[in-house]
Amino acid sequence: MKHIFNLITFGLVCICNRVNAQSIGATIQAGIYSANYTNMANTNENVTGKGHLSLGAIYEAKLGNKGQFSVPIILNYTRFGTEQNFGEDQIMTHNANTINLGVGAKYFFNGDENNLRPFIATIASYEALLNSSYYYDAQQAGDLDWSSNAYIHLQAGIGIETGLNSRIDIFGTFNLGLLNRLDSETFGSYKDRVTGLGINFVFN
Repeated sequence: MKHIFNLITFGLVCICNRVNAQSIGATIQAGIYSANYTNMANTNENVTGKGHLSLGAIYEAKLGNKGQFSVPIILNYTRFGTEQNFGEDQIMTHNANTINLGVGAKYFFNGDENNLRPFIATIASYEALLNSSYYYDAQQAGDLDWSSNAYIHLQAGIGIETGLNSRIDIFGTFNLGLLNRLDSETFGSYKDRVTGLGINFVFN
């Protein structure tokens, strides 16, 4: 364990020594949250995705003279939900609120001397579940037995240098949940994902 800690520390020191510039700003993402749910009887249940909204702050450590490679760190608040059908006119609504912390790698296909900068990014994040609730009818509402999750985020988009020491990133994102939302021994398998669009506004 000591050797692993030393290796991680050495890696962080190397990155810090190579940081050429830094950016900080805000990020927003909107899209559709969806899930695949298989119950204990190994039957797939219909779960309809609802809206997914994320607001937060982003920090980027730029490596290299042209800033083509960077390490983004993101902290955001997210709200999302689903609907589950139990009959022709019986619908249960699920909602959740979370705080997410992510770190990743971002690559621009050209340097920061260009106004338009296509990029790709991969981010790993951990989600801390603040609360999750369900609403079935006026008499049935309460807390869900959902758990926190971890995600892999795949992004592709274009950065627009404004010439005012700032940049706007417009991108598509696919976020894949890595953990089971439910206790598998009690409820089965519930894996989720998000497809959406996002905007970063950062000051260079």
